[in-house]
Amino acid sequence: MRQFRTIRETIIYFLMGISLAFILSLAACANKQLDVAPTSRPINTTPTQVSGQPVQVGILAIDSSVSINKQYDPLLSYLSEVTHRPFELIPLTQNDQFTKVAEGELDFTLNNPLAAVQLRRLYQTKFLTTLSRLKTGTKLGGVIIVRSDSEIKTVEDLRGKKGACVNFKTAAAGCIFQLYHLRQKGIDPFTDFSSFVENKSQDNIVLAVLNGTIDVGFIRTGQLEKMTAEGTLSSMNELRPLEPVNDDFPNLHTTKLYPEWPFAALKNTDPKLAETVKEALLNIPKNHPALAAAKLERFVPATDYTEVEQLIETLKLKSWDAKR
Repeated sequence: MRQFRTIRETIIYFLMGISLAFILSLAACANKQLDVAPTSRPINTTPTQVSGQPVQVGILAIDSSVSINKQYDPLLSYLSEVTHRPFELIPLTQNDQFTKVAEGELDFTLNNPLAAVQLRRLYQTKFLTTLSRLKTGTKLGGVIIVRSDSEIKTVEDLRGKKGACVNFKTAAAGCIFQLYHLRQKGIDPFTDFSSFVENKSQDNIVLAVLNGTIDVGFIRTGQLEKMTAEGTLSSMNELRPLEPVNDDFPNLHTTKLYPEWPFAALKNTDPKLAETVKEALLNIPKNHPALAAAKLERFVPATDYTEVEQLIETLKLKSWDAKR
């Protein structure tokens, strides 16, 4: 009987040992899963929290408020992520780009070089960066266009003709660059053209030349290329730039080239915020969707705008006698 108990006890102990080993094995597996689980959790994709008073960025709208929002909203979203501040886009017209700065309603501006330099002369804005566009980089210029079959061959042939530009006072590549170019050649559109009018749409200026409503139009570099790519023009051969410059710049142009649009901070903008925004623009990844939306290559440190200063003083445009 004692022998039987010993055998039975041995079997019981053996089975208990197997059970214990099985339980320990399960516990080890559970611990291993707990160790691995954290590395397999999804990365936190919660959007960056922004707070505080909205940062107002005024941007000159060449075409429309809708198009300028579509173009630059992604860039402002990027700046919000970097600064943790909400950014608001304020579309500006040729006129209110001055009044809104004068009234202190903005924190930053993005304008054509002529308006930007005038604002700097009048209200001590600070240029942070200059935008660089795809293919054309940090330069732009003006184009004087006529129909391909026009009898106008040289600037001297413009006397007595009908012309149009965007704005007589503040449109850089859409008017002033061409005015300066013609003045240097002894032609004054205000006195030598039979008529010279404003048309805020560069698309409409091109179409007006094409349908013969006017003889000559002033537009910025890239406008003909843009309209052809969009299908608004069937071919660039329908129009001809007057006395085009022969250089390696990829787009047709009649005038000399000037620096592109600067991104500027107003005089009273928080210097720390301005510096943060500057660094964010200079370091935006080259494949960032905000650059694609704005059709930009990148931002570079603010370039030299001395040639624009000289143009303003020579033509005695707005701010020409401002003390600096």
